[in-house]
Amino acid sequence: MKAYRIQARACGKYLKDIIKADTAKEALGRFSQRVTDGIIKVIDEDFYNHKKTVITYEELDESGEKKAVSGAPET
Repeated sequence: MKAYRIQARACGKYLKDIIKADTAKEALGRFSQRVTDGIIKVIDEDFYNHKKTVITYEELDESGEKKAVSGAPET
């Protein structure tokens, strides 16, 4: 199991979470479900372009500082 940091910006809103999953596709699906369920907190962000939607993700590495997979929440 891997951990993924996922961030999304859309319509002046910012969402972020760390998701444990076997694949990036599975992690994005879990992220989407957590947004739908209201688990992920939506943050207003006036600085970002409201016309664009951007979703980024990165696989976290155990060797990186403050990126421990063991510290990711169970999803």
